[in-house]
Amino acid sequence: MKRLRRSAHGRRDDGATAVEFALVAPVLLLLVFGIIEYGLWFSDSLSTRQGVREAARQGVVAEFGDTASCGLNTSASDPNTLKLMCTAHDRISGITGNPAVKVMAPEGWLRGKPLIVCSQLKVGVGTGIIPLPNDRIIRSEVEMAIENATPAPTFTGGEEAAPAGADWTWCG
Repeated sequence: MKRLRRSAHGRRDDGATAVEFALVAPVLLLLVFGIIEYGLWFSDSLSTRQGVREAARQGVVAEFGDTASCGLNTSASDPNTLKLMCTAHDRISGITGNPAVKVMAPEGWLRGKPLIVCSQLKVGVGTGIIPLPNDRIIRSEVEMAIENATPAPTFTGGEEAAPAGADWTWCG
């Protein structure tokens, strides 16, 4: 007789678990996807900052990199500018989007004068439900003093097209 009561009692609660899960699942999924989306954003943010810093450091000692042919969409023509831009791309390597890079030496290539390296990356992955800072655009700028200026390399500076919805007015 006890068995019949337990099984009858168990049948009345069967749907309650499904209803509770249906109420909790959307919030749980939103929380999980939010954690993943912010994690990707933070990873790209750190990669952008570190990559720009490493490229600037290489640039100020006139070690621009090995290749000037990494498929950049830029009007820069001198090989040292292109090499430094490719180096920045290699160092950044975003997970959710491709970085755009701008490099310049506004006062010429002289010891003690600034070399500025900027990058921005538009986060391309995400649900759009979670609000990310700056319209999903990660920006980083590093300015360092040029250390190696003899012999003076050819360096004109250059920039790539900014991501959609962004511009380079903040850089430099």
